[in-house]
Amino acid sequence: MSVVGIDLGFLNCYIAVARSGGIETIANEYSDRCTPACISLGSRTRAIGNAAKSQIVTNVRNTIHGFKKLHGRSFDDPIVQTERIRLPYELQKMPNGSAGVKVRYLEEERPFAIEQVTGMLLAKL
Repeated sequence: MSVVGIDLGFLNCYIAVARSGGIETIANEYSDRCTPACISLGSRTRAIGNAAKSQIVTNVRNTIHGFKKLHGRSFDDPIVQTERIRLPYELQKMPNGSAGVKVRYLEEERPFAIEQVTGMLLAKL
């Protein structure tokens, strides 16, 4: 049986597997052992990890990072409201009252729940 560990850190994510010699952190497609917790959505593309981090400056409003502290919080939570002022992308109240992000993706404004953003990141890992 294989054992896999996933570290969804605030800035970076790691995947590790248990092997007979110990624990090995798996490298991503850039040969890095850590993957930035960052997603960048474009008019026709979606970049995740290293590719997304490079777009933080050029695609500011549609590059989502630092989102993990919003997990499980309502939009009206004081922490969400404080972060709303600091974050370069727009936060939005989702239909269930939770915090989400509003970005431009596939040529239209779209809301994504924080859990959806995390799902995108996990799918990439």
